[in-house]
Amino acid sequence: MGTVLRTSLKETLRKRLMVAAGGLTFLFLLLFFLFLKWVGKPVDIPGSTYIAGLSYLYLGLFAAYVMIALFAVLLFVASISGEIDDGTLLAIVPRPVRRSSIILGKWIGLGVVVIVYATILFFGLVLIDQAQYGSIVGTFGGLMAAYSDFLLEGLVVATATLLGSTLTATMTNGIVVSSAVLIAFLGGALEQLGALTNPGPAFTIIGWVTSLLVPTDALYRRALYQILGNHVYPGAVTGFGPFGAVRPPGEGMVFYAMLYIIGVLVLAIWSFRVRDL
Repeated sequence: MGTVLRTSLKETLRKRLMVAAGGLTFLFLLLFFLFLKWVGKPVDIPGSTYIAGLSYLYLGLFAAYVMIALFAVLLFVASISGEIDDGTLLAIVPRPVRRSSIILGKWIGLGVVVIVYATILFFGLVLIDQAQYGSIVGTFGGLMAAYSDFLLEGLVVATATLLGSTLTATMTNGIVVSSAVLIAFLGGALEQLGALTNPGPAFTIIGWVTSLLVPTDALYRRALYQILGNHVYPGAVTGFGPFGAVRPPGEGMVFYAMLYIIGVLVLAIWSFRVRDL
């Protein structure tokens, strides 16, 4: 497993994807910094600086939520299917290497890259925002809890993409997982709208179902709520509509996401083990 892990890391770091992702992430953070400098601080009204800082941080974190998911998909989408197509795995599997070791090695190696990417993006946004508007997050513990939620989001998408790579072709896998993340966000947005407008339990049920199928959006909403902490703006939770966290998931969703990752990873190992190469 260690050999597969090191090989996956080396191959990933040599890919143009990493250069492109690094350059685009730096450009995104630079544009976010310039945007905050351009809009400047609001008029001197009590609480206005906090509201502006929180609003722009939420805007940046929504972009980060999308970027982390897409990065995880692009990184894992061809992890198995691509190597089957080009014949690389045919030279590895006949050797005394367990197929489970291949899956675990790739998941750990590429997962580390996703974690590093999410860390740079998350804390880059928080630091840029706080440099302009001062302390926005409620507590350090809340900030780290939000950071953990973003890491889990990336690993959920990564693990689901790895499973898809053992089952389907590369392009099909990318489309299915990306669509699932989008559907999860739409389901979460409907749940938030339901909490705001109170139209009935239908929107809430839709949100629950999509969160169980793909818990990425639930982790994103929980992260937003954790960042607030003991906020000074009572309307901060509801002021962002479907992009906010009017009804944030509880701690149970974090444990569910962990179990989800473990379960999907086990399925990926089983799927690859029984697959005919």
